[in-house]
Amino acid sequence: MIVRGSCLDNPQKILVRSPNWIGDAVISLPALAALRGRFPGAEIVLAAKPWVSEVYQRHPAVNRQMIFDPQGEHRGIRGFSRFVHALRDERFDAAVLLQNAFHAAWMAWRARIPVRLGYARAGRRFLLTHPVEVPPAAAYGHQVYYYLHLLFRAGLISRIDPVPAIHLPLAVEEKLWAAKYLEALGLTGPRFLVGLNPGASHGPAKRWLSERYAALADRLIGSLHADVLIFDARAEKSLAEEIAWAMEHTPIIVESQVTLRQMMSLLGACRLVVSNDSGPMHLAAALGVPVVAIFGSTDARATGPVGPHTRVVRQRVPCSPCWFRECPIDFRCMRGVTVDAAYQAVVDLVEEAGCYP
Repeated sequence: MIVRGSCLDNPQKILVRSPNWIGDAVISLPALAALRGRFPGAEIVLAAKPWVSEVYQRHPAVNRQMIFDPQGEHRGIRGFSRFVHALRDERFDAAVLLQNAFHAAWMAWRARIPVRLGYARAGRRFLLTHPVEVPPAAAYGHQVYYYLHLLFRAGLISRIDPVPAIHLPLAVEEKLWAAKYLEALGLTGPRFLVGLNPGASHGPAKRWLSERYAALADRLIGSLHADVLIFDARAEKSLAEEIAWAMEHTPIIVESQVTLRQMMSLLGACRLVVSNDSGPMHLAAALGVPVVAIFGSTDARATGPVGPHTRVVRQRVPCSPCWFRECPIDFRCMRGVTVDAAYQAVVDLVEEAGCYP
């Protein structure tokens, strides 16, 4: 389907509805960059929820953002209507819906945006002026190409180029903030800083065992003289504390009060990150940090880290990937991932990336 004879021939102002999860936001960036390449003179405005908006800050494809906060000022019918009227006042020429939900199409329709482009799923075909059929998973493989296929199948881009890496920029002042934060913790000079991300907001089925993170961290400190940062999440603080208590050495827990951009700055300061399949995993890879990713219930072929220096550690079992939030049986996919396997992946990646301590 080619979008012609519409204001997408020469749009002046495009609304892009972002995905709602941090990992999805990161892997949508190549599609956003492709949209910018197709319409270099257009104003691209991103509608994003607060917890993902920081991913897109400073990105060259985005002119500005409009924050949609359904838990705050846009709560309920009145709050939603207020946001819709703000969109209507902008007089967008077109909306490109990277988010798959019915709600995204309903929002664009209510805002009277004349061209509404998105995947025809979640019962929203009738709300879209340009519905795009969802390609089979075999056609795109990794989710990064799922977003690019939307633009390709709509005729907005002529081809889909390989995505060897995703680039997420940090400002100089953000890097300086991270350096000062680490200095306050006594981490000065050249250090072999390893970040651990033991959480996963999707649910416990994606989380490697805390005691194995602890054993891996102790081994990295002992053999590579690493300093270990454990990234904590507000809803999962006990994970970081469990790991710290189980360790022989003393790690540093990054408090959950840091903003997403500050967490990104600290991830960017690491020499290597070990993570479950999660938003921080995608952030670290997009920041150019070598990543060892531990997979269990999900599929690394679809949601693995994108970047030249990444390793996936998993135990192949018949029931994985299942995509469940909680394992209904014995958690064999994650229990099968040993500390030795994760440690060897770290050693191999350190050698490949040349990030020796």
